[in-house]
Amino acid sequence: MSLPEHVQEQRNALVEKVTKDMEAGKPFFWDSEHFGKPAHNMALGSSYRGLNRMRLMIAAEDKGYTDSRWCTYKQAQEKGWQVKKGEKGTHIEFWSKSITVKELNQETGEEEKKLKDLDCPIVKYYTVFNAQQMEGIPPEYPLTIAEDEKNKYMENMLKNSEAKIFFDQSNRNFYSPTTDEIHVLPREKFKTLDGFYATCAHEIAHSTGHSTRMNRDMFNFEKSEYAKEELRAELASTFLQQQYGIKFDEKHFENHAAYLQSWAKVLKDDPNELYRAASKAQEMADYIEKNMLLKGLEQVAPALENGKEVLLCKEVKEPTKVSPFQEIADRAIEKKNRQQRKQKLQVSIKDKSKQTEMAR
Repeated sequence: MSLPEHVQEQRNALVEKVTKDMEAGKPFFWDSEHFGKPAHNMALGSSYRGLNRMRLMIAAEDKGYTDSRWCTYKQAQEKGWQVKKGEKGTHIEFWSKSITVKELNQETGEEEKKLKDLDCPIVKYYTVFNAQQMEGIPPEYPLTIAEDEKNKYMENMLKNSEAKIFFDQSNRNFYSPTTDEIHVLPREKFKTLDGFYATCAHEIAHSTGHSTRMNRDMFNFEKSEYAKEELRAELASTFLQQQYGIKFDEKHFENHAAYLQSWAKVLKDDPNELYRAASKAQEMADYIEKNMLLKGLEQVAPALENGKEVLLCKEVKEPTKVSPFQEIADRAIEKKNRQQRKQKLQVSIKDKSKQTEMAR
């Protein structure tokens, strides 16, 4: 399906900037200073996802925004905020798979609004502004994740990795789709703990492609396809790292510098691949978060401490597992109890019947 001309033009312009950065050796979506909330709509309270999340990350880095809040001009007006004169917004895409239509209810004779699925999704373009481009808006509380809390999330991801992790390498890190295993350097070999977590997140992102998970073609070693998978995995790990406060270090940039040229070629050949990669990376990050990173944990609403929002989590106690033999025994006891209750009820009914006859 071809995109509307104005949508494709916007995409091409962004990809052109990204490929120039890559060819210059600059990793476009890495922000080593970032430690806070992902880009989100401050009027609706919802986070941007996939390609829009990536688009706003790039815009924030390019223009030096440190505030994670965005919204449209109209949303700002409704909240009493004012976009500064001369400010230019950033375009985002919204894809809709259904539309609201009015249909006549044959029973009541009244028109009702209903959602109707579309044969082909439609795309709408919105322009959003960062909070730093506005006046009259309250300051943002930075989100702080204490080291022990951050490590709790990351260690939980490693513990629940659906592909077994071996810390047995001396000079490389990789995921093997053949054996469904992850092999990385031991954590003490990394300069920083964040670098260790970032690398593990990248390899776990690859493992989501296994046939038992998201079922991507992990055995296609054609050069461009390999580059696409690497781009998806790095974006997915970036989303997770931004969400949970993992900082990139110089070593991480060095490890991925070799991929920049191959990524640039893939994007030059097909500008829309960046958007497909971002969309798939969001799905991969969601899978990891749900099935590994947050498994057995419950996030607590951020608490405000010293002008900062502190993100906390707590462990969820799993119900005690009962052996199959115990379950059979419990069912037998319950069945016996039901029979006894039934017999007592029948006796009680007979006694009442006798008492009624005697009263007559």
